Amino acid sequence: MKTLSALDQITVAREGCASPRRVSSRRALPALLAALLLTACAGGNTSGAGRTGNQGLSGAAAGPEVQTAGSCRARHVGPGASDWEPDPQCTPGATRRASLSEICPIAHTRAVRPPVSYTGSLKRKQMAAYGFSDSPAAHQEDHLIPLELLGHPTDARNLWPQPSPVSPNDKDGLEDWLHDQVCENRLSLADAQHQIATDWYGTWLRAGRPQPRSLTGG
Repeated sequence: MKTLSALDQITVAREGCASPRRVSSRRALPALLAALLLTACAGGNTSGAGRTGNQGLSGAAAGPEVQTAGSCRARHVGPGASDWEPDPQCTPGATRRASLSEICPIAHTRAVRPPVSYTGSLKRKQMAAYGFSDSPAAHQEDHLIPLELLGHPTDARNLWPQPSPVSPNDKDGLEDWLHDQVCENRLSLADAQHQIATDWYGTWLRAGRPQPRSLTGG
């Protein structure tokens, strides 16, 4: 039986990763080399996506599964019917990879907006997770980080069943204002995403309670 040199063994190992195929018994690798081969083949991508981790688009929800019933809690943070913030453990926000040219000066979000068939199904599951027992019609499936700030359109971490279907609302006014700040280079995109994901109502108050463009005619 021909014994492979160390160089030959490394070559076979590399070929096994690039194009898996059967290796004859006469060219079997030692146990240690086989273990190294498995490690090398599995080690192509060891980093996971972050909570707001610049994820690519997907036709299905990325990230963690919807939480168990009653495990999430929303907070009513202001007097308005839609002034609610989601549970940061359940809905931390998520973003997508794209350049500012996709949203500035005008955010053309129709191409990435998920269909109602997707958001409606997700809404019902998330309502159970948040402990909402009223009608789905009393909620709107809201993107915590809006599409006009490159929020991820389908990731379950960026969508939640905001109480009250009233639209436009206070958060819509903040979304328009932050979009303008980013496109006019007054605020970085990362800062805008962070502010709306962690304390949108407080940011809205500090910004002077901006109204949605649809109400101001802007």
